[in-house]
This record gives sequence, structure tokens and C-alpha cells, in this order.
Amino acid sequence: MSNSVINFLKIVTLVIFISLVPILFISEDGTTLVWTILIPLLPVALLIIGFSRWRDICPLAFISKIAQKINIFPKKRVPKWFESNFWYFQYTLLFIALTLRLTTLNYEATYLGIFFIFVVVAAFTSNLIFTGKSWCNFFCPVGAVEKIYSISNAKNYMYNSACGTCTACKKNCPDIDLESNYWKEATNRQKEFVFYSFAGMVLGFYLYFYLLSGSFTYYFSGEWTHDSISLLSQGFFFTELIPVVIAAPLTLAIFTLLSYFLFKSLEEYLWKNRIFKAENYETVVHKVKVVASFSAFNIFYIFAGAPAYMHYPQAYAIFYFLVVATSSVIFYKEIFRKEDYFIQERFALKIIKSWSSTKAIPTNLKEIYYTYVNENKSKTQRLTVYKSTITELMQEGILDQKSLIILEKLREQIGITQRDHERVITSIKAKNEALFDASIEKSSEKRYQENSYKNVVENAFNEHMEIDEAYLKTLQNQFGISDEVHNSIMHSILDTNHTIHKDILDLLDFMHNLLKIQNNIYEDGTREVVFLKYSIKNEFTYASKDLFSILFTLYKENKKSIQKLLNIAKGKHTDASFILNRDTLSFMDEAIAQKMILIHQDFISSSKPQESDNKAIITQLLKHESIQIATAALLNTKNRTTEYLSPEILNRFCNTNDLEICSLLYKLMYKTAHITTYERMMYLNTIPIFKDLKFDDLHFLGHSTKVEFFETDRYIIHQGDLGSTLYVLIKGAAVVEVNEKEVAILGHRDYFGEIALLGDTKRTASVKVTQETIALSITKRKFKLFLQTHPEVSTKVMKEIIKKLI
Repeated sequence: MSNSVINFLKIVTLVIFISLVPILFISEDGTTLVWTILIPLLPVALLIIGFSRWRDICPLAFISKIAQKINIFPKKRVPKWFESNFWYFQYTLLFIALTLRLTTLNYEATYLGIFFIFVVVAAFTSNLIFTGKSWCNFFCPVGAVEKIYSISNAKNYMYNSACGTCTACKKNCPDIDLESNYWKEATNRQKEFVFYSFAGMVLGFYLYFYLLSGSFTYYFSGEWTHDSISLLSQGFFFTELIPVVIAAPLTLAIFTLLSYFLFKSLEEYLWKNRIFKAENYETVVHKVKVVASFSAFNIFYIFAGAPAYMHYPQAYAIFYFLVVATSSVIFYKEIFRKEDYFIQERFALKIIKSWSSTKAIPTNLKEIYYTYVNENKSKTQRLTVYKSTITELMQEGILDQKSLIILEKLREQIGITQRDHERVITSIKAKNEALFDASIEKSSEKRYQENSYKNVVENAFNEHMEIDEAYLKTLQNQFGISDEVHNSIMHSILDTNHTIHKDILDLLDFMHNLLKIQNNIYEDGTREVVFLKYSIKNEFTYASKDLFSILFTLYKENKKSIQKLLNIAKGKHTDASFILNRDTLSFMDEAIAQKMILIHQDFISSSKPQESDNKAIITQLLKHESIQIATAALLNTKNRTTEYLSPEILNRFCNTNDLEICSLLYKLMYKTAHITTYERMMYLNTIPIFKDLKFDDLHFLGHSTKVEFFETDRYIIHQGDLGSTLYVLIKGAAVVEVNEKEVAILGHRDYFGEIALLGDTKRTASVKVTQETIALSITKRKFKLFLQTHPEVSTKVMKEIIKKLI
């Protein structure tokens, strides 16, 4: 069944469920619709589409998943004592729900609507408080029924309903692997009680209609859906002494217990008399569970849906045939199932993963082993696969020391001797002693949880996402990962994921190269060189951010040392006692540590470049992989652009999709008067309040500017006018006048009017042009748009204003 079909069914079930609530409040036939038409469809639908697919389309599961993604406060696991007794709790909720049906919900549509609302709130709240699928696994009354009817879910391992962010909320999670969960709980007494007693609970539920009225006509006619009874009404037709509120739960309890003792007696008889001589106790219990589940299912369909569907004999016949056929197929598939087959199948699946034969993979279990042995003559190769498969199955909790005996026949099928088997087990134990420690939890959900977390972190690394401490802590809480497990996963990522290791080294090489270039540029004081160094520093900052987001994640336990390295990368003062060498970086990979030390050496380099060096550097940077650095280098070609632009470099700039870069190239080659965006950025970068902006932010601000031309003796601003614009002079000169007296001279790198950007204030001075002047202007409206995403600039502007006022 494809994902598109699953999604379609999910929408359909959700729409039907949501539509029921208003229908129940406005329609008198609401109870008839729910109890005699919709509910009878659910168990057979569960068996047809399978346990895991049902868990994916269940509307209550969908609602609870919404709460699962909301992290208002840290979620917690359900208490250990509760997890140990959840079968009784879930079954008790089911008992209460059936009691409510017999006393209230069967008859009053309004109460049924309120009940549905309560269930929705309960599903949402439970997953808001507890981690994972707490509602489905521990609280939902129908959860127990789903597992009873699905039994072991034999051979449906190709699809699961596991959470994308697994938190290992339940030991032996049915959503990851229901059959593995089933066999691990094979002799769980609580589960046994639920399976054995459920058929009686179902029978008692429907027989109560007879005990209430004295006739089955009352039920099959559907009259009860329009009836109205009170909790204190006569509970049994044969006595007036017991009211409904006592009679209904009493009937359910009696038949529930009778059913349990019946099937328990059957189990004991089969085992004590060795009726199935070759089978172990777990397999006998399984067979009785299958019979009990089959009985419950078919008892349910003797009654369920009959009041509505009996009015359509042909449709009812088809429906009933479908029910019987489905339950018979499931019964046949399950009654001969045993744990040996389950383990052999999982073993075969692991072998298929390493299948190298050109022959098609057989569908028969024994043929898989036979074909594998014939196609893989190398004993060494078979032993390697055998060892890795046992290790994986033990890590997933499918195999333990007790169930290793099941491998006896299996190893013979793939040509492994008893001596080789013992050597393999000894080798595994030597390297993975924890696998043989019964006190350490080993389970598929634990492995699934850790792999899910590892995949998310690796994807973040591969996409160069920023992973700060807050994000990482949220991620750990979401997955339920401890710091110890996190550290183990990080080390495994670095050891096994060569891509991430290479990414770190590439980032370090990139940063080292930028730093060497930065140190070799001669600072001649021109705006072009200042802008080039700014662009290099900006790229260094971006690379540093990517690098340290990875390092903080990988070496979380050495956070203080990483923070000191980050301070060095930012040029900040660091603790004098911290000496950067191999000893202080002993926690790091050797290659990574060595490159960090090289970068630090370049930081403290005191080389003094010559002016003549810049030409060679600019030529080199025109080819740089960063188009931003290359464009800043292009600005430095000034009036000698054609000397620098070889056909290769010219093609690079001509073929870019950035029209602003093309515009700059055209301007430099043909000496046009147009002031391009990159030039505006260069001019803005010389202004103190803008010099530390990120490249993209400066680009945004450059777009917001307007170029204005002023003739000699013209006033740009007048004292006393309401200000609304900041001006940056890029050519020419002007004077500042206060009360018509000249108080200052402005040159082509000065700016004024910044106070007007922050509030409605009057100009405190006039500015008069003394020679033809070109200025960049930014209006208050555009600057405020910029400040909405860059509030830190407001602080810088305020500091500059204070300096001027002082």
C-alpha cells in the first residue's frame, strides 16, 4: 500500500471522525450510525490493512501526534511502574468504556458526542505530557484490541508505524516491530490475561442486551439505539433488585473471568499432556492466544453491525463472508507460527542485505539459505555474515543467550559448524560484552531511537545547518537522548562518516587559505581594499560558523575548550593560561587538531605585506570559489580592469546569473557613471555603524539606498526641518552650518542625518555643498524595514550619536 493511499485514508478517517461530533449533537440517529455501521467496520479493516498501517491512519493517533511535536515543557517517559502494568490499565479503560456503552453511550447521542470530545482531549494531553506515542501505547483503550486482533502480525515486518523522532518511549515498541514485541512478551501474565479474557468480555457485552430485555430481538432490531434508560433502571429482566449501573459491569466482569479461566485451562491441558509434543511452552501459549483472538473476533461479528446491515441481506452476506474469510486467513497464518520461524526470517533478511548473487532472491525461507550457501562457497565470507547478523539481532534484542539455541538448525543450513559457531559467539562477546549483560537494555526501539537521532544530526551536518547548543538540547529532549549516548553517537559519526570528517578538514583548509590571503593584503587605505578585506573576513566568519556548529556538537563534553577556540577565531581575548597545542586539543581527531594549530599560528602572524603584493593577490582572488570575494577583488581593478581580466576570468563574471555583478563588470570596463549595488555596499562599509554587518545584510542595505547629485552652494538639509533621511557622501565636499555659522567640513567619507532615522526630530544643523557632490541617501521608512530584521544596528547608531553629542 503506497504512501499516497495511506495519506488518503488518513484524511478520510480524520474527516469522518471530526464530522461525527456535530452529527451526534444534531441527529437522533447518531448512536445508530456509530455503533451499528461505523464501529463494525474497524476490526476487519484493521486485519485487512495491517496493524502498522492502521496506526498511521487512526484519527486519534493523528491528533496525538500533533501534541507529540509541541514542546511547551520537557516531556517525560511514563513511570516505570506504570509501564510494567500498562496492560491492566489499558484493559481497565476498555472495560470502563464498554460499561459506559451499556449504561449511557448506546442510548444518548449527546453523551456520546461529549465522550468523543473527552477522548480527543485525553489523546492530545497525554502526548503533550509524555514522550513518544504514549497515547497509543499506554492509554488508548482500543490499543489493547488492536494487538489482540493482530496477534503476532506475522510476516508484516516490511512496514512499520514508528515515529520519525523515536524516543524509545516503550520497551518492545509495537510500532517499530509488532512481531518482535509479541515474542518478547510471549509469557507476560498481564498480556496473557487480556488475550484470554477478551472473548468473554465481547460475549458478555452482547449477551447483556438479552439479560436486560429477555430477548435477542431487542438487540438485533436496533431498538436499543432509540431507547432511553437510566443508571438506576432495572438491570436484569429476571430481577428488579439490581440496577443497570451494577448489572452491566457485573455481566462484563463475570464473562471476562470465565473466558480467562477457560482458555487458561486449555493452555494448561495442552502443555501438561504434551498435546504438541515438539513445541515449547511459548509456542503452546501462542496457539491458545490465536484461538482466543479468533473466538473474540468472530463472536464480535455474530452481533456487530447486524442491526443495520441485516436490512440489506446481500450486502450483509458479502460483509460476513469477508469477515469469516479474513479471520480464517489470519488464523491459518498465525496458528502455525512460532518464535523459531520469526528469528529465521529475520536472519534471512539480514542475509538478503548482503546478497551478491545474480540469482533472484527466493521467497521460500529454506531456499534462501540453500541458495546462499551454494552461491557463497567462501567459508570466511559466510562466517563474516553470520557474525555480523548475530551481532545485529542481539543489538535489536531479537536474539539473547536463551534464544541462541534456535540457531542450531539455522547454522547447519548455511554450513556453519558448532565449533565455528562457538568461536563466533566468543569473538562477539570479546568485542561486545554488553550484549551478554542482562542488566543492559538491548532492543530494536533503543537502536531505532539512536539511529534516528544520528541520522538527523548527520543530515544537519551534511546540509551545513547551524547546530547551536539550544537546538541540540531540544533535539536530545525530543529523542530522549542522554549526554552519554549523545557523546557516543558523535564519536561514531566522526569515526564512520568520512563525509563529515572531510567537511571539517575542508572547512579548516578554506579558513586557513582565507587567513593567509588576509594577512598578505597590503592595506593602502582605499575603500576598495577595505571592502575586499571585509569580504574575506565575512567568508571566514561564515565558514567558522559552520565549523564550530559541528565541533560543538561532536565535542560537546569539551565545550569550554571549543568556546576558547571560537573566541580565537573571532579575534576575541581568551584566557592567557590557554595554550593552543596538541595537548590542549587531545580530545580532537589528529588531523583536525593539526589544522586548528596552523590557523592559530596564522592569527598571530606578524608579516608585513608590500604594496606590490596586492596585484598578485587580486589576480588570484578573481578566480576564488566565493563569488562575493571575487566581486570584491573586481572592485580593486579600478582603472586597470582589462589588465586583470583574462578570457577565463571574464567568462566567469559574464556567465554569472547575478545581474548586479554583470552591471559592475560593465561599469568597470566601459567607465560608465552608474553607481552599482556593490559600490554602494563598499561606500556603506566605511561608515562605522555599518562596517560589521554581514555581507547579505549590507547587500540588502545597499539596495535600499538612492544616489543623489547636488550642485555647488545647494543645501542638502536645513536646520529646523523635520529629518527623515541619512546621507553618505561618496564624492565632493560640504560644510555644516549651525545658525548660519560654519562649524565643520565634510568630505567624501562622511555621513550625517543618522538621528533622523530613529525618531521624528528636527535637524540640528544645515549642510551646504561646496563643490559638486554625490551622496547615497537612506530614508527612515526603508531603514526601519531594515532594522526589523537587524535590531542590533539600532544600538550601533545610538552609540555613534552619543559620540557626536559628546
